[in-house]
Amino acid sequence: MSPAAFDHEGARTIRTHWFRYLDTVEPIRAELYGYCHKLTSNIWDAEDLVQDTLLTGFGMAARGDFHGEESPIKSVKAYLFRTATNRWIDLQRRAKFQASGESHPEEDVSDPDVLETRDAIARGMQLTSPQEFVALLLKDVYDYSLKDIADFIGTTEGTVKSALNRARKKMQETAADGTNIDPALKQLVEKFVDAMNSGDMDQLINMMSEQIQISVCNVGGGRGREGNWTDSTTSNVLAKYAECDGSPVVLLFDSRDPENLYDVLRLGGDGVVTRITDYCYAPETLRHVAETLGYKCSASYYHQPWEIIENNMVPTTFLPWQD
Repeated sequence: MSPAAFDHEGARTIRTHWFRYLDTVEPIRAELYGYCHKLTSNIWDAEDLVQDTLLTGFGMAARGDFHGEESPIKSVKAYLFRTATNRWIDLQRRAKFQASGESHPEEDVSDPDVLETRDAIARGMQLTSPQEFVALLLKDVYDYSLKDIADFIGTTEGTVKSALNRARKKMQETAADGTNIDPALKQLVEKFVDAMNSGDMDQLINMMSEQIQISVCNVGGGRGREGNWTDSTTSNVLAKYAECDGSPVVLLFDSRDPENLYDVLRLGGDGVVTRITDYCYAPETLRHVAETLGYKCSASYYHQPWEIIENNMVPTTFLPWQD
């Protein structure tokens, strides 16, 4: 295939199919999120795990791994649960490897995202191994059969039974993990909230790095501080600072309805904002934040309405490296 084969029209086709894929898996999204939340014990890590799992599933479908009667994958739900399980186990193994004081051979420890992940996933595994914890969760919380659990983990029913026995002997009540919030990050988020409420767009933009990475869960992302995201996010908005699940966040409300939460932002950076994760289309996360902090929340959508997708989002998709 020549490089020209992947053109603007191809990008638009892929983008259309991504949103159709989100609609296809929507019936199991809440359960998948609940499972990831129980694995990670943190809503931010849970949403990250859901996003990684969905991206993997989309790639598998596009590659044809679900195709035909001979495919070993008979259930999308089972596949996504298995993918989330394997990804989480890999993260736990990496966390234990890092805790030993060694660096991971495939890891760039200068990457701020790697350091953030290291801090976020260092919890809850003192008593059991990852496999034992997953087996216990799938059996005692979700009531899956030994056969299904073995399929999720990729092992035998006998191994699952042994893991369950070991885990039940080890489990005991433990205090919830408390995460200390970086005071510099807290100050940065508070300043960002003030800038949003000031109505001074120049002040807000100057707080962002020129190549800021902006990720909107399920919808997409990009780089750059000036554009559609900045303009649309700051229109008629009331911002509030809050802390939830060990992270400082920006809560967004319509200025005419200051108790109905419609969006949450998480920021990253040192002195200036270099990363923004937008949870506008992550309804489980939004509802959790609202319930935790005592606000209303009517979030229920994983992406924009289809008329916006077809008339605006897909037609304006283009590849930056194309002439």
